[in-house]
Amino acid sequence: MVIKDRQLDRECIAGMVILICILVIILSVVSLRFLDVKVSNIELVDRGLFTVITDRGPVNISHDDVLRIERSYTKVAITGTPVEMVRISTVKGFIFMSSLDKYYKTGQQLMNSVDYEGKPVWIRSSKSEATESEQSWNQLLNSNYKSVQQYSYAIGTPSKLASVVFFVLSLQYLALAIAGVALIIFIFPLRLVTTTPTQPFIQEDQEYSASEEVIGAVAK
Repeated sequence: MVIKDRQLDRECIAGMVILICILVIILSVVSLRFLDVKVSNIELVDRGLFTVITDRGPVNISHDDVLRIERSYTKVAITGTPVEMVRISTVKGFIFMSSLDKYYKTGQQLMNSVDYEGKPVWIRSSKSEATESEQSWNQLLNSNYKSVQQYSYAIGTPSKLASVVFFVLSLQYLALAIAGVALIIFIFPLRLVTTTPTQPFIQEDQEYSASEEVIGAVAK
C-alpha cells in the first residue's frame, strides 16, 4: 500500500506539472501575440535603401543589413495556389511575408539586391571583394544559422521589448521541455521496488486452517 501511494503521488505531481506547463505555454503564446509587430508596407526609398512600415513606426534598412533569406513553398488548402513564404533576417529584426502580401514585389527587390540566384536559403558569405561592413557581419555570422538567433524578433520591435520577447520564448521552450519529461514520467512510471503480495497468502492460510478444523469436527 505504501508503494502504491507513492506511485499515485508521483503521478499526481507529474499531472500538476503538465497542467502548469500548459498554462505557461498558453500565456507565452498570448504574450507573443501582443508583442508581435506587423509589417504594413515596404517602400523603396533609394537604390539599395528600403523603408519597412510597421505598426510601431518605420524602419530603414539597406541590402547590407540583410543576413539571411529563407524561402519555402506551400499551397493554400482551398484554392491550391502555390504561395511563397519568405523570412528575411536582418540586423534590425526579421521580416516575414508571403506572396499574397501587397508589398511582396518590393520585398522581392530587397531580396534580389543581395540574392541574385533566388536560392531557397541564402546566407551572407565572406568574400574577398566584400565591403568592410559586410566583412564585419561575415565574421559575426560565420555562415551559421545560430548566429542570427539574436535577431529573431520582428522588425520594428523596440529594443526594450526585444529582451522581453527572448525571455518569453525561453520560458516557452523551458515549459515544453519540462512538460515532455513530466509526460514521460506520467505515462511510463518507474517501479524501483517490487514486493510480493504476502497478505493474500496469510489470508489463504487462515481459510485453509479453518476448513481443516471444520473437517476434523465433522469427522469426530
